[in-house]
Amino acid sequence: MVIGSGIGGMCAAAKLACSGYKTIIIEKLPILGGRYTQIEYKGYKIPTGAWMILYGENDPVYHTLVEVKAPEIEMVARSSVPQIYRVGGKDHHMKGRGALRDMITWASHDKDEVDRVMGALKRALWWYEPPDTISFDDWFSQITQNKTMHNVFQCLIAAWAGANSWELTAGQWFRILKGMTVGGKPFILKNGVKDIIDALGKVIRDNKGEILTKTPAREITIEDSTVRGVVAEREGEKLEIEAKVVVSNVGPKMTIRLGGENNFDRAYLKEVVERVRAAAGIDYMITTDRPLLEPSTVLFTADTQRLECFVSERTSDGKYILRTASVPESTLLYSPKKEYEIFLQDLKETFPDFEQCGGRILIARNFCGEWPFYRTWPGDCIGTKTSVENLYNVGDGVIPEGWVGGSGAAESARVVVEDIQARLKPG
Repeated sequence: MVIGSGIGGMCAAAKLACSGYKTIIIEKLPILGGRYTQIEYKGYKIPTGAWMILYGENDPVYHTLVEVKAPEIEMVARSSVPQIYRVGGKDHHMKGRGALRDMITWASHDKDEVDRVMGALKRALWWYEPPDTISFDDWFSQITQNKTMHNVFQCLIAAWAGANSWELTAGQWFRILKGMTVGGKPFILKNGVKDIIDALGKVIRDNKGEILTKTPAREITIEDSTVRGVVAEREGEKLEIEAKVVVSNVGPKMTIRLGGENNFDRAYLKEVVERVRAAAGIDYMITTDRPLLEPSTVLFTADTQRLECFVSERTSDGKYILRTASVPESTLLYSPKKEYEIFLQDLKETFPDFEQCGGRILIARNFCGEWPFYRTWPGDCIGTKTSVENLYNVGDGVIPEGWVGGSGAAESARVVVEDIQARLKPG
C-alpha cells in the first residue's frame, strides 16, 4: 500500500509491483506525480517542481526505470546543452572536467587564492569532512573573504540544495557535492518529467497494481505498534484497505497525523519535530517574443541578489520561455511580496532588454507549506522507517545522505523496497 504518487511513491510502487507484491497506490489529486510532473497552463507545459534527472545514468530515478523495464523515454544529456556562468559581469561557458576550478578562477584572478581554495575543498571532500555544527558560509569564510567566490557557491548551493549557504551546514554541502562529483551528467526530458510518471504508472498497472486518483487517505490504521492498513475516501465513500505494509509519500509530519501521535514513539515524534523543516522557495516562468538566451541554454548567475539559474526554451508556436528559481533570504520564513520585488530587480539587471523583447511574467509560485521546495533540507533528513512496524516514509522528507531532490526521493524508495523484500515475501 502506497500513499501519495510523488516520484518516491511511484518508484516504490513500481518496484514492489514488479517484485510480485500486490500493490495499491492512492493519490488525493486527479493527476499523478506531485512535484515531479507537469500541467498545461495557458498553452504552456508547467513543471510542478522537478524538471530533469540530476545524476544522469547514475540517478536513482534512471536506475528505477531500467530495473522495472519501463517504456523508453526520450532524454537529452545536459552536457550537450550550453551552460553559461555569469560571474563578475562576464559570461563564461561551462566545460566538462575541471568545472569547479574554472568557476573559482572566474571569481578570482589570484592564482594563490585559487590554489588555496581548491586545496581546502579537496581536503573537505576526500579527507576531513567539516562538521554539521558550522554553516558552509562560516566554514568558507575561514578560507577566503572573496565576495564573488562566496556568491558562486551560494549560486551552486541554492540551485542544488534549495537552501542558502548560511543555512546549509558545511558537512551537508560536502556530502551533496561529493555525490555531484561522482554522479553522471544530468538528463533533460524532451517532453518533461511527466513521461517518467506515465512510464512508472504503466509498469504498476501492467504488473496488476492499482492506481486510485482523487482518493485521499484519511487514516493510517495502527494496532499494537504495527500498521494494519489505510482508510481512504473515494467518490464520497469510505474505503478501508488492509495492508501488511504501508509506504507513505506524504511527508513524515502528515504520516504522523494520519496515524495519530499516540501510536508513535516519543523519540520518533521529537526527531520529526526537530529535524523535518520544510525548505521554501519561489519559481517563475517568463515568456518573451524574442529570445533573451539562445534556446536550450542554461544560465547560472552569481551576480544577482537571489536568482541562480535560467533555463531557456522555445515553444512549438514560436514563443520563448525562461524558467528560473529563487531561494529567499530565509527558506523558513520570508515575505513573498518582498521576494517578488527582488526578483523583478534581478530580472531587469540580468536582461536589460526584457521589456523590449515582449517579456511577460507567466507564473510566479511560492513553494511552501504542504508544497515546499523540499520537505526538509537536504542532508538533514530522518530515516525511512517510522517507529510503527511496517510503516515507512519515502520522498524528500527522508532523503538518504548525499542525494537531493527527486533523485533522493527515488533513492529513499530503493532503501525501503530492499528492506521490505528482505523481511516480507510477495503476496
